[in-house]
Amino acid sequence: MSIVLPRGLAALREPNYRWYFLGHVTSQVGTWIEQTAVAWILYELTDSTILLGLGGLSRAAPTILLALLGGAIADRLPQRRLLFATESTLLVVSLAMAALAYTGELQFWHLYVLNILSGTLSAFSTPARHALFPTLVPRAMIPSAVALNSLAARSAGFIGPAIAGMALAFSGYALPFVLNAASFVGMLAALIVIRLPAAAPAAPSTPQGLRRDIAEGVRFIWGNPLLKGVLALEVLTGVFGHNTALITIIARDVLGSGPQGLGSLLSALSAGALCGMLSTVVFHTEQRAPLILFAGALYTLLLLGFGFSDSLGVSLVLLFALGAADGAWSVARNTVVQLAAPDAMRGRTMSAVFLVTRGSTPLGHFTSGLLAAAIGGAGTVLLGGAVIGAGVAAAAARVPALGSYWRDAAGRARSPD
Repeated sequence: MSIVLPRGLAALREPNYRWYFLGHVTSQVGTWIEQTAVAWILYELTDSTILLGLGGLSRAAPTILLALLGGAIADRLPQRRLLFATESTLLVVSLAMAALAYTGELQFWHLYVLNILSGTLSAFSTPARHALFPTLVPRAMIPSAVALNSLAARSAGFIGPAIAGMALAFSGYALPFVLNAASFVGMLAALIVIRLPAAAPAAPSTPQGLRRDIAEGVRFIWGNPLLKGVLALEVLTGVFGHNTALITIIARDVLGSGPQGLGSLLSALSAGALCGMLSTVVFHTEQRAPLILFAGALYTLLLLGFGFSDSLGVSLVLLFALGAADGAWSVARNTVVQLAAPDAMRGRTMSAVFLVTRGSTPLGHFTSGLLAAAIGGAGTVLLGGAVIGAGVAAAAARVPALGSYWRDAAGRARSPD
């Protein structure tokens, strides 16, 4: 007898997507372990908010430079092969960092090299991943797949930082990198098991063709007001919202916590995000535009509250609620983008999303480091909340126009393949 799943879990009916989901969760757990560890190690080695922020910039720079190229390539090459190559390389890089840490040779600049390599490889792997997983389900199940994909990442964000905090506290610098290397095995195994139908031969990847593809993707996004509005909110949240570097500064300098405290704060944030994303799965809604605005306003208020807190307990509660708002907000934004993108443009469209999320978030690390050096960690949080609140208010003024674009996208999703 077949299992009847709620509408929000419908994508799990597809065997290919189930394998992808399991591999994605495993890989993301390792990524969170490594990113949490890198932030703490870098701050401990340098004792500098600016050098900590530069760690984020070193990850953002290759992403900003290469993301659009990565999206164009993801639309041309078999996404599974591209993912297998990038994930395998990231595994080797993590093992190299573990060896440096284990032998006591790890220097702070090694972490910059790690971030540059990770950012470069992610510029190709993330568009490929976002182009691949919607093809594993029928188009009507894409909203479910987007929510579950985001849920996988946030579940990993709940588990990973806690593991990183314990690994750093009890086992030193090497173990987080070993765990991240092991996590890539799950995604590689999933890519081997997934069975895809034969695809049409890709067009030759000439330099002229790639430039044309990139330009076509930019024109498509620029001509869609809904996509422009969503990406603008992504930029504001990435640059001025919460990030690992900023929470690291608050944990040590404002709350007086060690690595376990940092792990608890990041886990509380991701636990909230997990609950927020689960709510979008359980309480499935077609009204994504109002959800974007409501969750954005709530996120702003909670971020401001976090900026005023000097208590670890209160901060844990606020970050949990902040994560819940951010989780629902993120699913709504990503669903809008996935439904607005036709299959032939998906890699390039998602590369733009990757550019503003994975590019702006590490850039936010750098901004946080600079601002924290000037106005302190709490002042940086409060300033960020004010800027994001202004962006949400500006988006609210355009709801009627954006709503019609959302209804058109939702209608296309419900149409048969």
